[in-house]
Amino acid sequence: MLKYQKIAEQLFSFIKSNNLKQGDCLPSLNKLIQQYGASKTTVLKALDQLERDGFIYQVQGSGTFVRNIPDEHFINFNVSHGWTNDFTKTKMENSDVTVEKTLPTPLVASRLQCAIDTPVYKVQRLKKQDDKIFCLETSYYNANVVPFLNEDIAKASIFHHISDVYQINVGFSDKYFKVRRLTNFESDKLNLPQDSFGLAVHETFYTTAGDIFDFSENVYHHENATFYI
Repeated sequence: MLKYQKIAEQLFSFIKSNNLKQGDCLPSLNKLIQQYGASKTTVLKALDQLERDGFIYQVQGSGTFVRNIPDEHFINFNVSHGWTNDFTKTKMENSDVTVEKTLPTPLVASRLQCAIDTPVYKVQRLKKQDDKIFCLETSYYNANVVPFLNEDIAKASIFHHISDVYQINVGFSDKYFKVRRLTNFESDKLNLPQDSFGLAVHETFYTTAGDIFDFSENVYHHENATFYI
């Protein structure tokens, strides 16, 4: 994780731990520079990241202020760093985890922008929040970029693992949304009636250098999953 990303993460934790509300002012830029021992450029990049994620807004000449942040049952579609950092007060669990090394389908290869014979790790996880199923996640990691994954890693935070072990820094993602009828497999996993509809989100993740390392499809439970942008 790059320094500005760490500062952004720490500032977000500061906002949440101090229960800051809409319109509350963050410390001045000079105080943040002193507090984190970072350059002005690095702190400004951290603030810009938080602003893009929808957590703060900056007013020239006045300061930096907190935006209205919904409670933790809402998924923030602005962020591209995974959910572990967002859900600190609710119980998060990855269950029914499977990991296999395989070859990509033509669709997956096109989204990962890799050759059809490139090995990938296919990771499937059922995500629960406070014991309620809210998402079936199927992800494909380019094994040339992420050399190793297993079920123990996938039960925790994959993004934290690849950042700590492989120094892969998550930069941004492309998201595509579609409401569609669930497959029988998806309905069974999400514990929904056959022929139910759900929100399917295709997301391609890039490193800070612009390299694709992960393509995921998340299918959300229409009763248990709530979102904001």
